[in-house]
Amino acid sequence: MIKFSALLFVSSFLIFSCGNAEPEEMEKIFENNSVDTTTDASILVDTANIDQVYHTETFETDGISGWGYRVMLNGELYINQPHVPAVQGNKGFSNPVFARMTGDFVITKIQAGFSPPTITVEELDSLGVLK
Repeated sequence: MIKFSALLFVSSFLIFSCGNAEPEEMEKIFENNSVDTTTDASILVDTANIDQVYHTETFETDGISGWGYRVMLNGELYINQPHVPAVQGNKGFSNPVFARMTGDFVITKIQAGFSPPTITVEELDSLGVLK
């Protein structure tokens, strides 16, 4: 129950904190903060198993336009996602913020016990990352 509550809290936070911002606004915020999106990462610690430290890294994709994400577990590559999951075709996210939000959502699903942590189009739409 605690894991589900944590998933619900993080999902709600992501939806409400980023759902109303336009992609252009988020890109400006990202640029103005001079954050290196390839190394800046959200870090989420699995409190049920303190040895499990997850974080998300974003990267500009090669060969397809857009952004992807990597989920790292204890510093090792766990998931490499160069395109938007659940969407037909090989298209990257439109910006690094959307890629990071999705990677962080995947981590919450992993921590809630979903294996594999598949994502649906409906979940991506509720996160607001399909713009």
